[in-house]
Amino acid sequence: MRILCLLFLSVIPAPLALAETRVFVSLAGTLLEAEITAVTGDNVTLRRVNDEQSLVVNRKTLCKEDNAHILGWMEKNPDKSIAPTTTGAPAPVQKYSLACQTQPSKSNRGPNDGFTRTFETTYAFHISNREVQRDLQGAKGLLITLAKNAAETSGDLIVLQKQEFEVSIRAQSKMVHTTQPVQLTYYQGMPRSGVRSHGYVLYVLDANGNILLAESSPDGNTKFAKEIMAITEVPCVVDRDFKLQPKADVPLSYIQF
Repeated sequence: MRILCLLFLSVIPAPLALAETRVFVSLAGTLLEAEITAVTGDNVTLRRVNDEQSLVVNRKTLCKEDNAHILGWMEKNPDKSIAPTTTGAPAPVQKYSLACQTQPSKSNRGPNDGFTRTFETTYAFHISNREVQRDLQGAKGLLITLAKNAAETSGDLIVLQKQEFEVSIRAQSKMVHTTQPVQLTYYQGMPRSGVRSHGYVLYVLDANGNILLAESSPDGNTKFAKEIMAITEVPCVVDRDFKLQPKADVPLSYIQF
């Protein structure tokens, strides 16, 4: 009987090895418990523990310790790893179904029949991820808010704000980003003077800098992405092609942040 028991135990298969899970930490401080399933260049495919959904994250958005763990995993799993290429070719764009509803807000700080009026202006951007299963991770929002000098007839614009913010949205969910209020004052009589609000430009970019969503008011300004991303100091004056006008003065006496 003892021999039979030993034979029986010898044919029981060993339990499957447990998946190696880890709590990954992004540079923005977000946490994700997952296991690595594949590495392609700078992109890591992670399977989330809580619902087993897969998502692709750029290694550059993760902390130093996570990148060391990824390198160790690649050494153990060469058949599931493709090292980054040195050709400099951009990573392929992973398209997402995103939408944005923008809610501008103005509060009047002057009498309706008065010549001098001050408005406090903000924008609230409601960004939705319409994907059924895919979460959006490691992306960022880039936006500028705009004004126009009421005293000038030229097409120059004033870039009031330039903001970057993290965009991480689960499937079928949304996030809201609200700009800091700016007070603009202008004189309605003649001659005109002051500064008036003139809209915004918003981009959502993935970890590789590919544009996933672009919106602007007035329409058409999203085509100047390269020029807008090159703006480093605000407030500043730009022309209608968003090229910096270094000799133009910003009328700061009419603007309060």
